[in-house]
Parts: sequence; C-alpha cells; structure tokens
Amino acid sequence: MESRSNAITAGLFVIALTVGLVLSALWLTSENLDRVGYIVVSKIPVFGLHVKADVRLRGVDVGKVVDIAFDAQDPRVVLVKIDLDRTATLTRGTYGQLSYQGLTGFSFIELDDDGSNLQRLATSRGNPGRIELRPALLDQIEASSQSLLLNADAAAERLNRLLSDENLAHLSGALRNTESATQQIGILATDLQPAARSLQGLETKTGAAVEQLDLLLGDMRSLTAEFSRHLAALDEAGQGARAMGEASRSLETAIVGDTLPRLSGAIDDMSRTSRSFDRVLREVEEQPQSLLFGRRPPPPGPGEPGFAPPTRAH
Repeated sequence: MESRSNAITAGLFVIALTVGLVLSALWLTSENLDRVGYIVVSKIPVFGLHVKADVRLRGVDVGKVVDIAFDAQDPRVVLVKIDLDRTATLTRGTYGQLSYQGLTGFSFIELDDDGSNLQRLATSRGNPGRIELRPALLDQIEASSQSLLLNADAAAERLNRLLSDENLAHLSGALRNTESATQQIGILATDLQPAARSLQGLETKTGAAVEQLDLLLGDMRSLTAEFSRHLAALDEAGQGARAMGEASRSLETAIVGDTLPRLSGAIDDMSRTSRSFDRVLREVEEQPQSLLFGRRPPPPGPGEPGFAPPTRAH
C-alpha cells in the first residue's frame, strides 16, 4: 500500500510539473507574440544601459532591452535590440535618448517623435526596424562643456602669449609714444588757433571774391550772348555770299555754254569774209579792167582750144 501511495504521489507531481511547464510556455509564447523587435543604433556611449532595461515611449513603458552588442560592420556603432508592445506605434521620425533613473546610475531608453516623417516604421523578426539614438540633454551639455573648456584653454594660452614680458615692454613703449603724441597734438592745436582765426578772415574775403566772381560770370554770359548774335549775323552774311557765288557761277556757266559758241561762229564767218575780200582786192589790183569788163578767163590748158605750148629759149 505504501509503494502504491508513493507512485500516486510521484504521478501527481509529474502531472503538476508538466502542467506548470505547459502554462509557463504558453505564457512566454503569448508574451513574445504580443511584442515586436526593433534595433536602436547608437554612435555614442550607452552608459548605464543593461539588458532588461526599460524602454519608454513618451514616458510610457512599452518594452525591454533584449540585447546589447557592437555592429559587425562598424565597431564604433552599438546595436541595442529592444522588444516593444504591438500597441506602440513608431514612425520614421522616431528617435531614442538615454535617460537616467535617479542617482543609481542605471539608464533606460526614452523614445520620442520629432514629426519629420509620419510614415509608420516597418519591422519584422528577420528585418527589424532601426531607430537612431541621439545624445540626451546632459550629453549635449557635457560635450558643450568640453568644447568650452578647450576653447578656454586656448584663450588662456593666447592670453599668456599676449601678456609675455616682451609684449608688455612693447605695450609700455606704445603707451609712452601715445602720451608723447598726445602732448604734441595739444601743442599743435595751440599753434593752430591763430591760423584758425586767420581762416575766419580768409573765409570772409573768399565770400566777397565769390560774389565778384558771380558778377564777372554774369558779364561773361552777357558778352557770350552778344557774341552769339554777332556770329549769327556773320553766318547770315556768309550764306548771302555763298548764294551770290552760286549765282555768279550759274551766270558764267550760261555765258560759256551759250554765248561763246555763237561768238566763235561769228568770228569764223568774219574770218572767211575777210579772206574772200582780200582775194577780190588782189584780183582788182592785178586786173583793174575786171571792174568794167569782168574777170578775164584763165588761159586754156592742154587739150583745150587755143592752147599753145610754151616756146623754148635759145
């Protein structure tokens, strides 16, 4: 009987353990089915972040950190795997920052959206969506403080070089030269006061000279106007002379083109008449009886009746 009771007890224990394992598996499976995976890409250190750290979306817990590892492609990049509830809606404008939990030094990931891209961020187990991890406010202040300290060190070093003994000596010399120059300027100002008073008188004389110059310019304008009138009269006289010249040339052309040919013909006629008159006078001188009996016919030539050949002299 005792062995039978032990067997029953052992069977009940096995059954209870099996049921517990099945329930645990169902609970874990249901939890995994209700979550999706993403990867937070960080190019900055992730101080205080650990596995199982909280992930919050605008202050609301939506998931946990699953794994933290370096990127195989770039060792300077840290890849943080997170699992989020399916109810958490992420967009392409979603980014993450590290926030710290009090004074413990532990940190968690705070997700937010900058509104730059409202398209839903797609993700899957084989290709999880990537979220950029940006520096938090404290990190930005720390980086700015380091840059400020570096600039302060550089400024202090430059100030030390500026305030070296050699530069201080040069500065003292420059101050002395400035003081001397100031004294010289004061002396020069004192010497220039009489010249300034003289300039006032010169200004008065200059005003009078300007008035005289205005009068002279007025007279010159009057003379210029008178001279312009004389030039206009001379221009009119020149135009009349040019007109007379053109008329004279026209008259000369008319005389040369019409009268001269006629005069040349009359002179030719007179010349022919004079030659005929001279011939008649010579004939009258040779044969005066021709005025009464007419001209004697010329002697007959060879072959004509009455022709007599000339006799030869012995």
